[in-house]
Amino acid sequence: MIMKATSEIDGAEPESTTPPKTKDESLSIEELPLESKLQLKLDQKLKMKLAKKVRLRRKRLVRKRQLRKKGRWPPSKMKKNKNV
Repeated sequence: MIMKATSEIDGAEPESTTPPKTKDESLSIEELPLESKLQLKLDQKLKMKLAKKVRLRRKRLVRKRQLRKKGRWPPSKMKKNKNV
């Protein structure tokens, strides 16, 4: 009987601790949509920044390739060709 009493007390303690957890969970669930929206915006912003860097780098490399093809790269070579 003592063991049953201790098990009942143990059973009562988790029940008393569970309602605050559900309250905390309900509060966190209410806050989640705003946080998730902000997180999505931040992720999108980072992706856009990365895409811009990639675009600019690609543009620079294409220009460099075209100048090499025409024989105008490296730029230091252009200084030598001016006097000729």
